[in-house]
Amino acid sequence: MSARNKLMALVLGLACASPAAALDILLTNDDGYDHPNIRALYRHLVEAGHNVHVAAPWKEQSGRGGAFLFGRETTAGQDDDPAYPNSHYLKTTDRQQCVSPACAGSLVELDISATPVMSVLYGLKKVLPNPDLVISGPNVGNNIGYINHYSGTYNAAVAALNSGVPSIAVSAFYLETDSETVAQLTTGLVRALEQSRQPGQPLLPAGIGLNVNIPPLPDIKGWRITRVGTYVPYDTLYTEDLGPTNPKLAGKPGIGFVLGGKPGVGEENSEGTWVSQGHVTISPFRVGADSPTAAELGWPALDALPDLARQQLQAE
Repeated sequence: MSARNKLMALVLGLACASPAAALDILLTNDDGYDHPNIRALYRHLVEAGHNVHVAAPWKEQSGRGGAFLFGRETTAGQDDDPAYPNSHYLKTTDRQQCVSPACAGSLVELDISATPVMSVLYGLKKVLPNPDLVISGPNVGNNIGYINHYSGTYNAAVAALNSGVPSIAVSAFYLETDSETVAQLTTGLVRALEQSRQPGQPLLPAGIGLNVNIPPLPDIKGWRITRVGTYVPYDTLYTEDLGPTNPKLAGKPGIGFVLGGKPGVGEENSEGTWVSQGHVTISPFRVGADSPTAAELGWPALDALPDLARQQLQAE
């Protein structure tokens, strides 16, 4: 059996299991409300019988992390494609100094996209309150290890979890163009969650989300439960030449990516390790957890810090 046929057999095994109950699902992302990935997932979930709504940024917002603009007026809009009647976007405004010759030096007000966190908060309030599930993504590019802290996809899921809603962040290989198969895999995972939960219980334990990463298709070797970990197969850094990241910006400075090293000790079960080996990874993550104690950290001096800080202030 070819790699493509094996993948499709896996997809069908997930998506064609016994029917599950219809869910209220809110979709968001950081690539924009009209990106092919979120549209494909919308269609597949609707075809599976779910009630699906979209609340996503107006424009691409990758790498915004948990950012949000507070105290800023927002404007909501709706997808004008009749195939997506429940798809909404959010934008806001910003005031910046113009640098073009026509208005140099003037302050101009610009329409800008709301961030992923803003979009999901809007969605939970106005588009689909109290959904059974929020899915953020599928993202263009894997979000793994420490990169998750910078990810708009991951942090939109975190914002939903903080609002008490079960949430999943889904990310695919950055060169992946097969939106349909990515959507099928995600839809199959939703079905598996529905079938595995206890009657009357939420899809996930309170405060627990899932970070899902899909490696390049079609050579998926399997699925694996992993930990987020710290290993990332690529590193982020400031560079004087963005050419390797974006050929159009060759010779220009900015934040780019370079290939990282191999996993270190203790990263054998990290999502980055297994994604790089061709597995779809499912990493549970927690929000709202209590801070670890000094004993749990193995840092006895932690308990003495308040007194030490007070002494330093007094000494000054």
